Amino acid sequence: MNAIKEANVKDIVLPDGTKTDTWSREYMTYCEALNLSKQPYQTRKNFLSELKNKDRVEKLKYWLTLIWDKRASK
Repeated sequence: MNAIKEANVKDIVLPDGTKTDTWSREYMTYCEALNLSKQPYQTRKNFLSELKNKDRVEKLKYWLTLIWDKRASK
């Protein structure tokens, strides 16, 4: 697994300035929020309400807010 990761990992900077890589938990959460932002409101609401990990919910809400703020400023 490490050989696969080493061959495919890329450094990136997330929209909030966080420096990370494409295999990090931060990047995964951002991608999840990006996908969730494209879903209808009720789908997003249902998904978030079913999550048990409150930290994950808060991180997703953080990214969703950032994504929508960025879209609104365009």
